[in-house]
Amino acid sequence: MKEALQVIQEDQILKVLIALIMGSLLGLEREYKRKAAGMRTMALICMSSAVFTILSAELGFPNSPDRVASNILTGVGFIGAGVIFKGDYTIDGITTAASIWIAAAIGMAVGMSRYWLAGAALTGALIVLILLEYVEQRIAVVNNKRLYTIYFYEEKFPHMDVENILQQFKLKYERMMVMRKDNMIEVSYAVRGPRSQMEQLDDFFLQNTNIFQYEVQLSPL
Repeated sequence: MKEALQVIQEDQILKVLIALIMGSLLGLEREYKRKAAGMRTMALICMSSAVFTILSAELGFPNSPDRVASNILTGVGFIGAGVIFKGDYTIDGITTAASIWIAAAIGMAVGMSRYWLAGAALTGALIVLILLEYVEQRIAVVNNKRLYTIYFYEEKFPHMDVENILQQFKLKYERMMVMRKDNMIEVSYAVRGPRSQMEQLDDFFLQNTNIFQYEVQLSPL
């Protein structure tokens, strides 16, 4: 136990700098995409996790060296929850919250002198955030998902006609809501299918004079 503490105590300033650099690299991707938690946030989380881990080992030696570090996950959980925003049909910020989680883990690994583990975690996180995004985009091309909210007058354009149109474009759909506002109908559909078919559907709705208005929400739940 004493040897492990000596390893943690060595080059403490270097560890803080390494955690700062790793957190900045992780935050660079989030900053480029203009997310709520960018370079400064990730750098501070990673660096503070390393500092708390070092202090935990020193303050808790020799009985409970994890008594401070064990609370890092709780604090990071509150920060992660703060960047998650729920809309009517979407949830944004989950990936950023997960990035905050891994930033804290990298900082703790650096604080424990597990540099290879921290480097592997950083590499894996960047692969997921950068490379797998292209995989998601390719999947969205062949199987996109959108929420359509359509407003029309029932006597001119019954909502069954909307479903027939969705079938003609070979799109899968699920009716989410139907509401009547005076003499106008509001109907929402969760629609899945190729992006090219979605674009043709958009053109059809724009040109159809029987549809008073329609809204499209990308990536709904």
